[in-house]
Amino acid sequence: MRNLSRKLTLALNKIDIVYLANENKKTISDAEYCFMYALDDALPHSQKEISEEWLIPKTTINSIAKKYEREGYINFSRVPGARREMMITLTDIGSEYVKNQLAFMYRAEEIATRKTVEQFGEEFIEIIEAYGKNLKDAFVTDEKKDGQ
Repeated sequence: MRNLSRKLTLALNKIDIVYLANENKKTISDAEYCFMYALDDALPHSQKEISEEWLIPKTTINSIAKKYEREGYINFSRVPGARREMMITLTDIGSEYVKNQLAFMYRAEEIATRKTVEQFGEEFIEIIEAYGKNLKDAFVTDEKKDGQ
């Protein structure tokens, strides 16, 4: 089992390396990239949600959000029943900006996804999601053992 775990970890690491190797094609920071990627699903998101999903400090997300609000790329709206939480959505200008900034990445991801789906089927995504959940659960279980 250790060999399979190692093989999978190396494969996932190679994905990260591909993104890092293409840093020169980006004109924005990694945090801004993740912020835009998160918002480009046309759904409202809170700063807290983006911070937790993308593992970016809340202060960094807040700075990006303020900058993008000043530039007209995002809108804030109140969450009904919440005192301080705001939801963020892209404006039309922001949506266009995101599409331009992330176009090269989206093209590469779509090509890679298409080829992988043709080879293995759409289940490969569900398998990777399941692995991520199982790994998280295993770490939590292990932390509980260490804490007792």
